Amino acid sequence: MPKKEEQKEQKQEGTKTKELKIASVQVVTRDAVMKNQRQMNVLYIIDKLGPMYERTLHELVRQIQEKGMPLGYNFIRVAEGSHSPELKNDLISLTYVGFIETDPIRRKVRTTGDGKEALEKQGAPAGIVKLLEEERDNLKNLTALLDSQIEVQFRRKPERERRSLPRLRDLLR
Repeated sequence: MPKKEEQKEQKQEGTKTKELKIASVQVVTRDAVMKNQRQMNVLYIIDKLGPMYERTLHELVRQIQEKGMPLGYNFIRVAEGSHSPELKNDLISLTYVGFIETDPIRRKVRTTGDGKEALEKQGAPAGIVKLLEEERDNLKNLTALLDSQIEVQFRRKPERERRSLPRLRDLLR
């Protein structure tokens, strides 16, 4: 693991001292991602059920874990659903190596050609393949439902902002 070095100057009663801090930084490579079973599971889910919003993916992975497929993520309940910091980090890694991308217009996560190639080369994880085959229709319906709820929230937001602008303008007069 490469080391990242930082120098920090401190002033103490007119004298300068330098403190050297060494922090480990994990390097993300395509090979490392392809060897990571958890990340390959997520890539396979996105490939078979995507494209979808990231928030939908978090909820979907939580549901898959509840169905008995341990993917290794811990979830926190938040206002709009479930969130996993580990899943977010894995998505960042998958994006960094170019296996997934976010559609700039619809803001949905989808598999890239490199991601599909990595799945073909590495082979899809057996346990997740079986679960997705058995539950494909239910998971597809859940994905569509969650995505549509998010889209409704996106549409409502500008309406609320438009309604609040006149009141804000009145307050500024």
